[in-house]
Amino acid sequence: MKSNLNEMFAIYSRKSKYTGKGESVENQIEKCKDYISRKFDIEDESKFLIYEDEGFTGANTNRPDFKRMMKDAKDKKFSAIVCYKLDRISRNMIDLCNLTEELEKLGISFMCATQEFDTSTPTGRAMLRLLGTFAEFERDVIAERIRDNMLELAKTGRWLGGTTPIGYKSKAIEKKTLDGKAKKLFKLDTIEDERVIVELIFKKYK
Repeated sequence: MKSNLNEMFAIYSRKSKYTGKGESVENQIEKCKDYISRKFDIEDESKFLIYEDEGFTGANTNRPDFKRMMKDAKDKKFSAIVCYKLDRISRNMIDLCNLTEELEKLGISFMCATQEFDTSTPTGRAMLRLLGTFAEFERDVIAERIRDNMLELAKTGRWLGGTTPIGYKSKAIEKKTLDGKAKKLFKLDTIEDERVIVELIFKKYK
């Protein structure tokens, strides 16, 4: 499919954590470029506006480059947004619906390199909502799994991060795994000076 030579494409990538697992933002961008090249016969790098949010959740759209992209969309700096997968844009169904409505008003197309749908048709919009529902479901399942895992770890006496309660400090403990590797765990250790304050608070409360 040929595209207007003056057409600009926004490429958006997101990754929740800085890890070596999953598709990196760099890989996502390259696959989006390849998709645009195959679909629109455009390889000119000057036609791509790159937006990257690494270390940000897909549960909401409070991300710096996402906000910058939407500002540029309102300024008509591009005519289409391409992402690697729908859940890179958002894992929240309401956010996805709001986004597609806003893009439709602005006359901006929305595409995914790995999930074919055309938001200009009723079938395409239905497919988008279906994919969005699965993305939100996956997010909820992951969150529930993490909560359950953290609860079980806490039962073993592990400190899983955050602000320590008064009278305690986080203490690192090294343990050997089954394959002999060293693993760092954290537990709470008492701070004697503050322990006195905690005991006094309990006495006063009684």
